[in-house]
Amino acid sequence: MAETLNTRDIFVRYTAVDGKSYVAEHRVWDPDHFIATRKKAADAENARQDPGAPRKAGVEQITEEQYRAAKGAA
Repeated sequence: MAETLNTRDIFVRYTAVDGKSYVAEHRVWDPDHFIATRKKAADAENARQDPGAPRKAGVEQITEEQYRAAKGAA
């Protein structure tokens, strides 16, 4: 019996520890799990920074309109 994969496109803004950001599109099965995992990785990156260094790494889910606007501005 063939099962259908229920995937969904999501749009994400990634911010590095230096504050620079970029946007990306991902096709995922579980958007909540995907974002939570990426946020955990960003938190770990922030924790590795030297004391007093900026801790700007982050991840946020954005709308398709925000994604397209960011890609158009690049």
